[in-house]
Amino acid sequence: MSCEIDLLSKLVAIDTTSTERKGYEKIANLLVKEAQSLGLKAEKIVDAKGIPQILITIPNAPKKAKKVVFITHYDVVPVGEGWDFNPFKPFVKDSKLYGRGAADNKSNIAAAIIAFSEAVKEKLPLKIHPVLAVAGGEETGESEEFFKAIKGDLAIVLDVGCESISIGASGSARLTVKVKGKQAHSAYPYKGVNAIYEAAKIIEFIKQKGKEFEKTVLSKFPAPTNYERLPRRMNVTMISSGIAANIIPGECTLTIDIRTIPEEKAEKVAEETKRMLESFAKENSIDIEVQIKSSSNGWYTTNQEAVDKVKEIAEEAAGKPLKISAELGGTDGRYLIERMPVIQYGTLREDTNFHGKNEFVHLADVKTVKAFVKKLLTAQL
Repeated sequence: MSCEIDLLSKLVAIDTTSTERKGYEKIANLLVKEAQSLGLKAEKIVDAKGIPQILITIPNAPKKAKKVVFITHYDVVPVGEGWDFNPFKPFVKDSKLYGRGAADNKSNIAAAIIAFSEAVKEKLPLKIHPVLAVAGGEETGESEEFFKAIKGDLAIVLDVGCESISIGASGSARLTVKVKGKQAHSAYPYKGVNAIYEAAKIIEFIKQKGKEFEKTVLSKFPAPTNYERLPRRMNVTMISSGIAANIIPGECTLTIDIRTIPEEKAEKVAEETKRMLESFAKENSIDIEVQIKSSSNGWYTTNQEAVDKVKEIAEEAAGKPLKISAELGGTDGRYLIERMPVIQYGTLREDTNFHGKNEFVHLADVKTVKAFVKKLLTAQL
């Protein structure tokens, strides 16, 4: 078993479920110990929330060279239901390593650490000053302050797929729609107005507009998978209604999730959506109340020189041409883009079931990311 797969197995075996902050100290201490045993410098920083964050560097790296920060995280989403095996007892089968966090994001941690260690062992001439930032609480948003404090000349987010080189990400907006009816006893439906039935009209409208956006509101960037160009997407993601089985509900609340393209302002999209829903409701005599709950802009890197150089290195590591894309979801690049160019590459191939049951990572992708990081260490950026 290769060094990176051996280390990955150790990491996956530790339950680091983010919602419970499980195993945070255990994995942080292991990462420091493993990194130091491989000739690297490692520091554990406990933030104001009590979450350990890790910084790993290569001793004697050129201090005046460009500082390149590799972004990863050790926490994982909850396991969920339906697994066919223990998610924290990793195993290898058919050139894949299985377990929660195998892809997201422990494989990228292992690949980067071993790339750093091989550079030390082989005495490679470093052309950059590399830092591996391994965050805790990333899946819950608790690592935001840690990422915002990071300084550098270039960030490489190792938390996406390897189907392309990603240089941006979607934004998001969330709204709630309270659909109002008239409460009544279910034996006398003619006395009430069923808010669920009224909400169904709104839901169908949102569904159709969402399909329309996917064809008409398009980014200049390709998507990593499925879509030719990254589109705006809109979906109803939550429904809440009813207080008893024998009562016609007087209210039904919908949650709408919008994923914006990198070029548009999420707040503006949210305002436009609010007006669109209010107009539809008025035309159809539906009583609604729309609230904008949150908005976060997408982003993209404009430093073409950095993009071209990193793309060239990734293609060498992958052994094939790679397209430039922007992510369908959000990434931690949003915390860094104000200070430095951000480019993304990693092991989260679309078929790996990250955030789902029976998560795995392709061992070949771990080796590719290791090679990518290793090549970056000696690149003149």
